[in-house]
Amino acid sequence: MKIKEICRKTGLTEKAVRYYVDNGLCTPREYESRERRYLDFTEENLTELKDTAVMRKLGFSIEDIRLMKTEGGKIGEVMERYIRSLSEELELKKKIYSSLSPKDWSGTGSLEELVPALSEALRPDLAEPDFSKFEEGVFDDGAEPEYGRRKSLAKLGVVFVTYAVIIGTAMALTTLPGLILLGLAAVIFMRVRADYLTMYELLSGIGFSANLIAFIRGLYSVGGMSKLFEVFAGSVPDFLIMQCRLHLLAAAAELISLLILVFGREIKEHF
Repeated sequence: MKIKEICRKTGLTEKAVRYYVDNGLCTPREYESRERRYLDFTEENLTELKDTAVMRKLGFSIEDIRLMKTEGGKIGEVMERYIRSLSEELELKKKIYSSLSPKDWSGTGSLEELVPALSEALRPDLAEPDFSKFEEGVFDDGAEPEYGRRKSLAKLGVVFVTYAVIIGTAMALTTLPGLILLGLAAVIFMRVRADYLTMYELLSGIGFSANLIAFIRGLYSVGGMSKLFEVFAGSVPDFLIMQCRLHLLAAAAELISLLILVFGREIKEHF
């Protein structure tokens, strides 16, 4: 089963499934195709994920679930600790309820008024609050902060690659080598029916090559290496030098996008 099917059957998000896989709570078969990472789930994996989802909703930590999964003899110890924690939490909530329920809150108009009153309900536990329920990944989507940051960076990478490919390809189309290379790429792409990742890699490579060739040719047409400083300095309002500069920037953007596509594992999952 693919990850989209497993998400539909379990009700989990793709982010949660990958989080559980990364933490060893589910062990699907992994394989690569065209340098992309794929997960192949079995019925056993489906059961693992459903069981994990139930235990997470009950408040078990990732560490406890992993411990019970790998060491069955520790289940009793974990359950005793879990029940004791539930008992303590229940007592605390009863205390908070009995303290807060008789009061009239309709006149409270700000947090500055509310928080002191709430704090009174926690005493004498105020000095040592229990935030264990708010540990990383405790909620149902299993979204640890670092995982979320990696995904955000991956999305930014996708935006950069997309614009770099569009601009670089447009610049390459203004040159004869670019037209020839892109024409050959179109023929190859239609024949092999490659995926989008391969198409982006191909366009990035062609855009880099065509714009680099155009930059070198343009540089020699304006005076060769002696004009290199003027190209980088940006102080000469000459059309040919401006053209060289644009081709150089397009080539650099295409090279960066190609490196991101080849080495960025998170990026590949978006194509």
